[in-house]
Amino acid sequence: HTMSEIVLAINSFERPFIAAVNGVAAGGGCNLALSCDIRIASEKARFGEVFTRRGTHPDWGGIYFLPRLVGYAKAAELLFSGEIIDAREAERIGLVNMVVGSDRFDETVEGWAVRLARSPMVAISLLKQALYRAQNLNFLTELENEINLRSLCLLSDDGREGLAAFLEKR
Repeated sequence: HTMSEIVLAINSFERPFIAAVNGVAAGGGCNLALSCDIRIASEKARFGEVFTRRGTHPDWGGIYFLPRLVGYAKAAELLFSGEIIDAREAERIGLVNMVVGSDRFDETVEGWAVRLARSPMVAISLLKQALYRAQNLNFLTELENEINLRSLCLLSDDGREGLAAFLEKR
């Protein structure tokens, strides 16, 4: 299925994906946004899990992502009701990371993209993988993974430079 392949590609890609929502994201569009790592919405954005309105079932990994972002109870409410919510409500419940005015929307999205592009690739890639894995691990296993991933980061060029900068207080 093409939708599953796209969501898997987003999930496994080494760099974070940013969903920039400046309008209505309903159904598959909402779930595609949920599959991204960062979601930035303009004040004009609207979100809805409208599948029950069409007598169908969510796609694009929505059942996986939605309850992890907003909790089971809110996910059930949104999925069962098919209600469309505004950007501020989406931010309040954790569906989006931030809401910005339309006049600052492009600038904010670009700022995040540049910030992430300039981030240490090894650390960001390992962190993204760890975030997804941690959702299905117990606490002790995650602590063990942190030790291993931290070691990999510290062995990278960026990690060595970051540690040197910290020790030299620069």
